[in-house]
Amino acid sequence: MKMSRRFLAASAVSFAAVVALAGPAWAHADATAKAEPAGRTAITISLEHGCNGNPTTGLRVSLPAGATAVKGMDSDGWTSTVTASEISWTGGSLPATTSGDFAFSLILSQPSGSTVVLPTIQRCAKNTEIAWIEADNGDESESSHPAPQFEVPINDSAAVTGTAGSNASPSTTARMATQTNAITDEGSKTSTGGLYVFIGVCAVLAGGAGALFMKYRKKSPKA
Repeated sequence: MKMSRRFLAASAVSFAAVVALAGPAWAHADATAKAEPAGRTAITISLEHGCNGNPTTGLRVSLPAGATAVKGMDSDGWTSTVTASEISWTGGSLPATTSGDFAFSLILSQPSGSTVVLPTIQRCAKNTEIAWIEADNGDESESSHPAPQFEVPINDSAAVTGTAGSNASPSTTARMATQTNAITDEGSKTSTGGLYVFIGVCAVLAGGAGALFMKYRKKSPKA
């Protein structure tokens, strides 16, 4: 009976550790879109965690081709900056295990129903990052870091021209490309390193649980 209880306890600890590691490993960066008045579209980029245990300290999002009148929403210490090709946030901090949303609005050139991809770079403390720029191939394994994407909502409002606010952008030109590899060395290591660590820890936990089971099985009295 004691052996069974100890084995179950060890198994529970192992399972909890695997779940703790798997949570951030399988999380994604997501994008949602909502139609607004005057032909604008509100976009929200949602992050679920930091980078390998480090807090999020910045975000860069590539703007869709032809986007105009881009305006970032600032909150909780974050300040947005808009250029011809991207919008970025700096100045704030999100704990490694805390999710966060980054919102902005713009006028899209893509028609309703189109799928728009937003390559995104998540910067974190200790010079770490996650490059959410991979093409979505339907593979939801840990090593995949697909770029956020959304479907353009139906917007019956008349589009406006010009800028919206001091940090609005003109029509966009060059921008981040969606790639199958991370944009930088740090991003590349972040994209693949977690998979190897996860597999290694699972192997160690499984081996430890098996060894513990055999140990107490040998010590248990015969019926």
